Amino acid sequence: MATERYSLAEVLAVAKTHPFYNPDTVYPADAETIRNLRKTVTDQEAKAKFQEQPLLEKKTLYKAIERLSHDVDPRNTYRQSSYVSITGGGSGGVPMMFAVDVHENRRQRAQFGEFLKLCGVIQPGDWVLSTHVAGGFYRSLDLTTEITENAGATVLSAGSYMSPTDVAKSLADYHVNILTGDGSQVVQVVYHISLMAPEDRNRIALDKIIYTSEPLTGPQRAFIKAVLGDVKIISLMGSAEAGPWAISSPDLTGEQSLTNNSTDFVFDTRNILIEIVSPSAVDGVSSPDPILLPEGEQGLIVQTSLQRLRNPLVRYITGDIGTLHPLPSAACAVIPEADRDYIRVLRMRGRDNRFSFNWFSSYFEFEKIDALMRADDCGILQWQLIMDRLESTPQATLEIRLLRSPPRDGILSDDALINRFKAFFVIGSDNEELFRIVFLDNLGGFERSATAAKIIKFVNRWD
Repeated sequence: MATERYSLAEVLAVAKTHPFYNPDTVYPADAETIRNLRKTVTDQEAKAKFQEQPLLEKKTLYKAIERLSHDVDPRNTYRQSSYVSITGGGSGGVPMMFAVDVHENRRQRAQFGEFLKLCGVIQPGDWVLSTHVAGGFYRSLDLTTEITENAGATVLSAGSYMSPTDVAKSLADYHVNILTGDGSQVVQVVYHISLMAPEDRNRIALDKIIYTSEPLTGPQRAFIKAVLGDVKIISLMGSAEAGPWAISSPDLTGEQSLTNNSTDFVFDTRNILIEIVSPSAVDGVSSPDPILLPEGEQGLIVQTSLQRLRNPLVRYITGDIGTLHPLPSAACAVIPEADRDYIRVLRMRGRDNRFSFNWFSSYFEFEKIDALMRADDCGILQWQLIMDRLESTPQATLEIRLLRSPPRDGILSDDALINRFKAFFVIGSDNEELFRIVFLDNLGGFERSATAAKIIKFVNRWD
């Protein structure tokens, strides 16, 4: 593994004087100041002070980044020699531009490529085709191609504008064995493959799917395997704030770790530190109980990067929920003994879904809607809710857009599914004209975020 990482002491020393953590600091430190700061704290002192560092909330980070991004003063090092990628912007939110030192970014991509190789995700001779998004300041395509190349793969950079027809043809023509893309892109390509003539489909020999950004549901996974056969479904986790940092692979945690409610990821503690904290830490309610939760107990995921120094990420609340676990024995067949003590498992439970919306005098919890959509007998590959207005009236409409797998045994008919949704959303004669279900035959009918072109689960045009 590459060794150019920072110590916790170095990261904390720089964070102490950074605008993300110190409101009295105007600009991030310059290179000379950082060199001096790195010598001021020992590792022993850093470990003792780490828990005293306040948690960093997203709203605090967004506010600091908005100011630094627009301040053109020559002293503002945030705007200098930086790799920038944007995140957010879905459902009308404001995108965040997180800046990373260009050299730190390249080192992290090299290190994560090594991690892919260490975890057996990429093998010698692998050919990868990536359908990730590029452009509009979004850079998932160059990120994915570079880290898989660093892992030793040969990569075809297809991008998101190549049609599913051309992607499928390229998979066959160039003997590609790994398809990678956002979750919805993968589903779209596999859906196209399912409609191909058998002789054309048999020319495609994929043995791995690597998806990012959007989680695959149980029905989506079942559909992919039904079309492609015994293919390994792997996921990479990352963000603009932390970069790429975790891997989900059945070779490491087993298929049983993949459920409708959670996914197991492995990460390297030499690259990133993960804490699980009580939700009370951000509720504004004092509690006598410890904020830091023990292994196996569910809470909010908090990150500290050991790969980012110029603009540190320290005790950052990601907004996700999960639990920490030791590396399972099955992973020992893949991870070399010298590295095992550094690898941990994060069981990702999804976003912090303390979220609901009101429609026609009723509150609907997002978590319960998500469970409805994930039901195996619904056969839903992708979904979206849109709240809008009935023409110029003050009435709120609710539209559900669905992409379903082809009909098969055990899957509800369209009419039966409509009845289930009507019962769930309490549809009667008084609100029937305000409710609509639209069945789509491809992903083109879904609304996407402006930045990453991700399918937005809940589009609120009403507010």
